[in-house]
Amino acid sequence: MELELNESYIAYKGDNPLKNFKFKVTAAEDLFFEGIIEEGLTNIELWKPYIIRLPSFGEPKYLEISPYDISEETRKGKFIILGQLFERRKFVRFNVLDYNIRAEGDSFEGLVENVSLGGMKIKVLTWKGPKPQEGKPIQVKTYVEDKTYHFLITPVKVGEDFISSKFEKPAKVTSEFFYHCLRLIERETCPVSEKRKFRRFYVEHLNIIVDTPLGMGIMVDISLGGMKVRLKRPYKVDEEVLKKPFAVSCYIPQVGEEYIVETELVNKTREGVLQLKITRWGEDALKMMSKILELLVETRTE
Repeated sequence: MELELNESYIAYKGDNPLKNFKFKVTAAEDLFFEGIIEEGLTNIELWKPYIIRLPSFGEPKYLEISPYDISEETRKGKFIILGQLFERRKFVRFNVLDYNIRAEGDSFEGLVENVSLGGMKIKVLTWKGPKPQEGKPIQVKTYVEDKTYHFLITPVKVGEDFISSKFEKPAKVTSEFFYHCLRLIERETCPVSEKRKFRRFYVEHLNIIVDTPLGMGIMVDISLGGMKVRLKRPYKVDEEVLKKPFAVSCYIPQVGEEYIVETELVNKTREGVLQLKITRWGEDALKMMSKILELLVETRTE
């Protein structure tokens, strides 16, 4: 039995990883276990195979399970273990380049081009040092929305502008990273009535400097509804000032242009991430949005 009590895991349907669910193990025997469904209850199909990536030393290891009894009322599930998968498999890949998921290591900065349960391909934008060696594990960081993931990958193939790799460890982190990427895809593929009101564009890699009354930071994403800013240098400010709309300065270094945009504070997290609503789409705001979209197109085609 590879699953540990009170630990949470994510299970993916083999032929369609978008059908996935998260659960916590509450009881276990040799071939059977029980758990509480934490997310994705509606994605569960009885007697269908699902794959879990397990913590392991050396070659990645996977467990194939199948749910056979689910209570929608209590969210309790019963599962059978179909077997262990020690070999590296061909998993369904998802193209995520449009979501501008940053990936960086000691020698490169880039964007995640595609991702699967077993690994990912990185489109390298900048080499900062010697290219990584094929077959030698390296540490990477990826940024999905406002969350950062740290894990090891092993480059399988390294080209002039890409790194194809397989996930190593920690398995829990790589699985969570893959799960987060699928959440982005599901937002785009869900019915129109369930989608966000505005499409978000992830722009943290453009290093757009935003100066706000709360401090100076980097723009993380932008939509017609507003922008998210990660503070790098916070200021001391009277909270009363933040109850009214205020102007922020947005500087795009690639073109050396500054734009003044009218906003209001929607939310601020303990980690220093601001959610700002754009209250007026004046000339500066429209020009800024147009310039950002131009840069995103250039980034994808370089």
